[in-house]
Amino acid sequence: MVTVTDEEFFKRLASLVKDINNTIHYSALPSNFRGQGRIIELIARHEGCTQRELAGLAQIKPGSLTEVLERLERNQYVTRRRDERDRRMIRVYLTDQGRHFHIQLDKHRIAFADRLLAEVTPQEREQFIRVVDKMQVQLHKYYGEALKKEERDEDK
Repeated sequence: MVTVTDEEFFKRLASLVKDINNTIHYSALPSNFRGQGRIIELIARHEGCTQRELAGLAQIKPGSLTEVLERLERNQYVTRRRDERDRRMIRVYLTDQGRHFHIQLDKHRIAFADRLLAEVTPQEREQFIRVVDKMQVQLHKYYGEALKKEERDEDK
């Protein structure tokens, strides 16, 4: 069995994450700018949520979300409406075009996962998840305060 150094392990992990992100970002889907698919997915699962709720679900600043929603609205994927009972709240909904785009994103995501995991056995997937979970526990154990600080900074 070949011994993998910590440096090689993290180098490979970082390279994989970078390649996956780049592949998703530069996919052939129309109007696929960074974050759009994730926001559409969240809206589809939480139809009619407020902008504040959506920002929390997406774990992004409300101002950053507003920019994404403006683009989605220009592309006619979403509509924002004031709440009937509380006019201070703005609720977000997918349009018919947004629902269609969500279906396309889902098909693309499934095909991407099928291709990426074609040679990975169920046992290897389970082992990978166990390793990632262990790493996450250690990360929070030793660097939890730094992670909490980052979350607080994002909320500002």
